[in-house]
Parts: sequence; C-alpha cells; structure tokens
Amino acid sequence: MIYRMKFEKHDEVKYIGHLDTMRTFTRCIKRTSLPIKFSKGFNPRVQLSFALPLGVGVTSDSEYVDLELEDEVDVIELKKELNSTLPDGFKIVNVIKSENSKSLMSLVKEAIYEIGIEFENDDDIEELVQKIENIFAQEVIEVEKQGKNKKIELVNIKPNILDIEVEVIGFSSIRVTLHCNAGSENNLNPNLVVDKIKNELAGTEIIDFNIHRRELILKD
Repeated sequence: MIYRMKFEKHDEVKYIGHLDTMRTFTRCIKRTSLPIKFSKGFNPRVQLSFALPLGVGVTSDSEYVDLELEDEVDVIELKKELNSTLPDGFKIVNVIKSENSKSLMSLVKEAIYEIGIEFENDDDIEELVQKIENIFAQEVIEVEKQGKNKKIELVNIKPNILDIEVEVIGFSSIRVTLHCNAGSENNLNPNLVVDKIKNELAGTEIIDFNIHRRELILKD
C-alpha cells in the first residue's frame, strides 16, 4: 500500500538539506509501529519516495513523500503517529492512500513560490516594484546558470515563468509571487529569479530575502 503524505517544512529546519530530510523521515518512520515495507537485498531500506527536492534555506507548505507499507492503515492514525516522532519544523498535514504507481518526481508539473525581499531604503519602494515588474515583462529574461559541465552559461527563464506578481508588504519590503514550471522535464529554480532581481537592481541595497514554496502542483 502506498500512502502519499503532504508535509510542511518551517524555519526551524529550513537549513536541513534534502538528503538529511530523507534520513530524518527514515529514522522517524522506524520509530513508529507502522507495518513498514523494506526494499530487498543486503541493505534493506524504508520504501520512501520524495517529490521535487527543496533548496537549502527554503521553507514550504507543500512537500510530498510517498511511503509504502505492507498492510493498510488508517490515514488519520498514520498522520498522528508520524507527527509524534518528527522534529519541530516538520509537520504532516495530509495523508491519502495512493493508487498511482508513478514516481512522485514524475508527477510534479508546477510550483508557486513567495519571495520576500527587504530593502535598506523604503523611499522608492513603489518605484522598485515597477522596476521588477518591468524586468519580468521582457520577452527574453536571461540569467547566468552553471551547466552540467560546471561552465557558466546564459539561459532564458522566461518560458518557465507562468505568472509573476509583485506587491508591497511593508515600509521597505516586497513580495514576489512566482508561478512557474517545476519537475523533471522543465524546472525553474527560484534562486535564479532572486539573482536576476539582484543583478538588475545593482546599487539598491537588499538587506534580506527569503523563499517559501507555497504550493507544489502535481499532475492529475
């Protein structure tokens, strides 16, 4: 039986990378009384499958992991038992029994991110919003990206941006809501959007920024 769990990752654990997140879930699942299904071979492992890895320092309301069990269990009890073992910062918010045998990664199609940016000077905050809107209104939006051969190359991220909104949220803060392609076929790293903003607003002091994945959208 495959159980699809949606979980949140908060500030307390945002610097825990993907591999350590996998290890954390594995250890916590082993502490439960769940009928865990292990892989075959000399080094049996808990049958876990995660969706799109989350970048270090990024928080999220919408992460997914599939857990395979030997027997059917009550989804409410599964959620309750696993939440009791997970450290602060991780929280299972929903569990369903899944009939889809495809890997989670292959089902990811889009993501929605909220990028918060705080500037040193708030005098021209509306002007900064307009500048950022103009950046992403261009037909071609090129950013530097390290390729597989570790060479830096220019890539156009415009085709992977489905929608983008910029709004003022404080005296010196803005929020960029990014709806973009995600997954194994087409994927936009939100850090590239942050880098583009930084480069285009060179000379404007950015005190801090944060990235939050609000939603990970799966194929039906």
